[in-house]
Amino acid sequence: MEIKENSYWINKKNKRRYQVVKEAIDCTNERDGLSVIVYTCGSAPGKLFVRDKNEFLIKFIPE
Repeated sequence: MEIKENSYWINKKNKRRYQVVKEAIDCTNERDGLSVIVYTCGSAPGKLFVRDKNEFLIKFIPE
């Protein structure tokens, strides 16, 4: 599934709204090449969050 930049998603558990910044590639040796999602939350201004793309799709629903 494509996750578009600047799209909004809702966390299934806490019901907060998050905005996707970009899809990126993890270059950590053990996870090299893994797709991750970089996103922000309005309730945590200035912070960026990163989550494995597959996990993101399980824990979030598009707004």
